[in-house]
Amino acid sequence: MDSFKSYLLRQAYKEVERLGDRLAEAEPLIDWEAFRPTLASIYMNDGPQGGRPNTDPVLMVKMLVLQAWYGLSDPELERQAADRISFRRFLGYPDVIPDATTVWLLRERLAESGGDKAVWAELQRQLDEKGLTVKKGVAQDASFITADPGGSGPRGDEEEPGRVVG
Repeated sequence: MDSFKSYLLRQAYKEVERLGDRLAEAEPLIDWEAFRPTLASIYMNDGPQGGRPNTDPVLMVKMLVLQAWYGLSDPELERQAADRISFRRFLGYPDVIPDATTVWLLRERLAESGGDKAVWAELQRQLDEKGLTVKKGVAQDASFITADPGGSGPRGDEEEPGRVVG
């Protein structure tokens, strides 16, 4: 995971760090390895047949935590993790960001196995043990739409009720 890209991200992160990064403060307070056994039990390709290599379970838990703390959908989580350098740092500068489908599949498997309750209970236990609370937020992104500059549709009496112009 120490690619040239990771090196460049670490260098660029120094400015974010200077300004303050709450995720960087929270990340070392949690024993992320405590989640590994719960997630390892849900992977189904450990047999002799093999399969695509699993995404690191700790990385996946961190993705779920970011999603919960920032109120992100699966696709938005993927975008934010790829775009935000503070998220990249929190995730450990992975070379590949898990896609939205991978996150969704993990959450489904956790729910089916009951592992989701174990993951969130362990996270809450660790936060309580350290006297920490999380103030959840919502990461919002601007939506850009093209406004009708006018003049392209009927006006006045010619306009039909409920008709969308454009």
